[in-house]
Amino acid sequence: MIESKVNESSTNKRLPERMISASLVSVIVPFILAAWVFLMDALFDDGEKCGRGLDCSAIVSDFLVGGCVAVVLAWPLLYLLRVRPAWPVAGLAVFFLAVIWQLSKAGWSGYSFLIVLGCLTYPFAALVTAPRLHWLWRTLPVALFLGLYLFAVLFPG
Repeated sequence: MIESKVNESSTNKRLPERMISASLVSVIVPFILAAWVFLMDALFDDGEKCGRGLDCSAIVSDFLVGGCVAVVLAWPLLYLLRVRPAWPVAGLAVFFLAVIWQLSKAGWSGYSFLIVLGCLTYPFAALVTAPRLHWLWRTLPVALFLGLYLFAVLFPG
């Protein structure tokens, strides 16, 4: 009984550190994505510049492929920043990131909202996957992202 209370209190003390570390991953991963896009653009330049805008389909496809690469790199980053276990956080963040991609595709939200929401994906995933946390704190972020996803699907811009 005493051991479980000590274990639970150490988990609650570790939760802010876990969320801050996951927030760092939310900031680092977009830089990895941007580096990936610039690297692919430099290495595989086929002469088609398309105005260097984000409306070019080749650059958009680089962002999608780069997003997959960044998600794969999130697990080692989470592990290095001592978010344990790291793989559930990285896995759940993929679903949160899918909501952001759907919102950007629907055209309802501005870039600043998407950036803020992107910075919340890994901390929310760390919150939802935290051990011994009350179910209400686990369902609130999931309900938020599910609601945003349904809004983007049901009411495309």
